[in-house]
Amino acid sequence: MDAIKIIRQKYKNFSKVNRKIADYILKDPTLVLSLTANEIASNSGTSPASVTRFSKSLTFDSWEELKLSIATKQGAEHAPKTIDPIVAVDDSIDTLCAKVESLLNATIEDLFELVDKQALKRSIDVIKQAETVYLMGIGSSSLTAYDLYHKFNRAGKKAVFNYDVHMQFEFLNYSKPGDVLIAVSYSGMSKEVLIACEIAQKNQTKIIFITRNESERITKLSDEVLLVPANEHLLRVGAIASIASTMAVGDVLYLGSIQDDLDTTIEKNMMDTRKLVEKLKEK
Repeated sequence: MDAIKIIRQKYKNFSKVNRKIADYILKDPTLVLSLTANEIASNSGTSPASVTRFSKSLTFDSWEELKLSIATKQGAEHAPKTIDPIVAVDDSIDTLCAKVESLLNATIEDLFELVDKQALKRSIDVIKQAETVYLMGIGSSSLTAYDLYHKFNRAGKKAVFNYDVHMQFEFLNYSKPGDVLIAVSYSGMSKEVLIACEIAQKNQTKIIFITRNESERITKLSDEVLLVPANEHLLRVGAIASIASTMAVGDVLYLGSIQDDLDTTIEKNMMDTRKLVEKLKEK
């Protein structure tokens, strides 16, 4: 097991004490390899018992076993230093760039280890066969929905999206069994998105849900659940990791659904729309 990935994935559910320990480990995983549980406790402002409980909460028997998992991944003492992704007040612009790069790289790496590839394939097959693709997302998740809306339409696939939730509900009311709804909610708790899924389910429309949430409600509402990493907390300001991961899943769905037609209609559609946009550019 990769201890660092487990910590990032479970971080949102940690207690205040466990977050202190997690923050200290994530700041420099290579450094902690030489420390005992007592030293970790002292440096993180917790207790040795808390470090032991933290290790066991990650399914390791002890701090030493957790440390061994970190060492295996980090390449022990000779691994390059891992960048602390948590933004600090005194970070330089170079440090900020490095931290964003570190976070995005870790997010995409975690994503494609976590997401169910077979669920992705089934979702792509559903999209290929769908007459209309409905898209739903609120707040930062709406960016992924809106991006897919434009991509599908540009490729010649009928897609429906509206920032006005009332209008989107109205559109969804006319969805059919041969259509599909792609719902995006990082938290999985956006009421508007869940209601949209209920409308689609009533119409026997297929539902693909992109989220970090594995709740029973989402599982019952959806035909496919595509899980993304729950590591938005690492920068602690703004939706960065969540947008990156949901966008990446969306891109796989989009590319997978059009790849069979890349040499025919898709290429023509892309060229036609490009010519239209070029008319708006100054020369």
